[in-house]
Amino acid sequence: MFQLLIVDDEASVVDSLADTLPWQEIGISAVFKAYSGSEALEVLKTNTIDIMMTDIRMPGMDGLELLALVRREWKWVKCILLSGHAEFSYAQEAIRHDAHEYLLKPVGDDEVLAKAGQLVAELRRERDESRAYERVAKAFQEHLPKLRGDLLADLLQGTKLSADKLGHKLESLKIEMATDERFALLLCRLEDRLAELDFYSLSLMEYAVVNMAEELFEDEFRLWSCKDIHGYLVFLVTLRERRGSSPEQSEPPAPPMPFAERATEPEESRLQSIASQLQLGVTRYLKGSVSVLISRWGSFPADIQQLYEEILLSMRRQVGQQSGLLIYVSDELERMPVHALQRLNEPPMLVHLLESGDFERTRDKLNGVWEELSLKWADSREHMTEAFFSIYASFSSFAHKNGRQLTDMIGPLLSDVTGLTPIRSLESFHQWMFQSLELLQQCMESETRNDRENAVRKIKHFVEKHLVDDVSLQTIADSMYMHPVHVSRIFKLETGENLSDFVLRLKMEKAAVLLADPSLKNYEVALRLGYQNPNYFIKVFKKYYSVTPQEFRQKLETVGEL
Repeated sequence: MFQLLIVDDEASVVDSLADTLPWQEIGISAVFKAYSGSEALEVLKTNTIDIMMTDIRMPGMDGLELLALVRREWKWVKCILLSGHAEFSYAQEAIRHDAHEYLLKPVGDDEVLAKAGQLVAELRRERDESRAYERVAKAFQEHLPKLRGDLLADLLQGTKLSADKLGHKLESLKIEMATDERFALLLCRLEDRLAELDFYSLSLMEYAVVNMAEELFEDEFRLWSCKDIHGYLVFLVTLRERRGSSPEQSEPPAPPMPFAERATEPEESRLQSIASQLQLGVTRYLKGSVSVLISRWGSFPADIQQLYEEILLSMRRQVGQQSGLLIYVSDELERMPVHALQRLNEPPMLVHLLESGDFERTRDKLNGVWEELSLKWADSREHMTEAFFSIYASFSSFAHKNGRQLTDMIGPLLSDVTGLTPIRSLESFHQWMFQSLELLQQCMESETRNDRENAVRKIKHFVEKHLVDDVSLQTIADSMYMHPVHVSRIFKLETGENLSDFVLRLKMEKAAVLLADPSLKNYEVALRLGYQNPNYFIKVFKKYYSVTPQEFRQKLETVGEL
């Protein structure tokens, strides 16, 4: 199903077309209204519009200006121009801006439906054609480097993917990596002058370093690069098949090497040699310096996070504030057992889950933290204390960003850290975590519900007070200092009724009351309800009650006689 936007500064034209025609029958599921070019742009920004029907002559932004903007920003939208002026110049402009139809007012309902139906059929054909696929494929190709980098950055941070999901991602992103394939990590830190550049200049330098690395390594190694959360450039390095070898000459592949084994000496020395060339290239061509750290070799993807943590540890311990160093981590680093809480520090971070309002995944995150504590650190008060203060800080940050104190949201008992009562045992820590989360969620849901209820109450009051005046969606939104789309959505969410249907219902109920007064003419009733066009009032009334105003009065008289 498709969506239609009708634009005209004459509200009666928009309302008549939107509310009285059987759009569902031609495949249009939703009809949006706009009473000016600027309001139409707001609708286009927040909704997926397939067909736009607009008048040409409008104050402010006219229909041709609107059409030109739509052609530039929303090229897929099919456009129908309506105009009461038959000048050829308008038709020429419409053709120049690629309008699909040009209709002269007054136009019959059947003709409007027929033209819109033709565009719906055309949209359906286009969806089945390869052009849409090619556009998506082109956009995907353009974003491929970033998508590859994002995946590597996630893996470095400990994101866990099933073998099938990881394999599918690697295949989709055209990354040549196999399960258990040997790899090393190479980390570059831009230093001195390069580290002081502004964001734009630094991005260009990083791009240059990545290109330089790919050129230097391409004969012997494959690179997969990203920028990590610390601002370092990280390259995942794998061996490239030797060029010139034929299937007959090549030896059977060796089984995957154990994690602790190194690459062969020539590979290790070549990796260091090329890394040294990269440092010299940065100095010579970019007038800066970099420190380069090379990890030991491991198996993909099982060892990627551990090698990354080792290389970061080496950066802290071996490099520090010095610059221009080249370090092979397997030689320099005295390996130490990792005692960090894995589930607490891996993405997504707890505070980010809370800020997104995803309480289900937040609960899963806390379950993972508690399970790790139970299995590995049940006797470590330090680890429990670390987890407590990290979670407490996330809860506090969430409360403060919502304009509240944590005590107000979870109560003084749970927010009191005196004596660290919540971490006297794993059981009390578990109880504290999930009670606090439950209260946070209840508090936020209550606030959201109250905000919606208050907003809907104000909307209804405004409509009832201004029923005979301008009660367009834009006017209501302006009175609420809210976006029209948001007003429409919260009203529907809270009441189950479309705002336009609510306005229409109030008008028709009032119309029924007024029509019971025999002293009022039909046109007077229309004017009292804000309808400047009596014929349009009759049309709307008949669609709502299935009888004309006159027939409605006759029924009232018949009932009165009985």
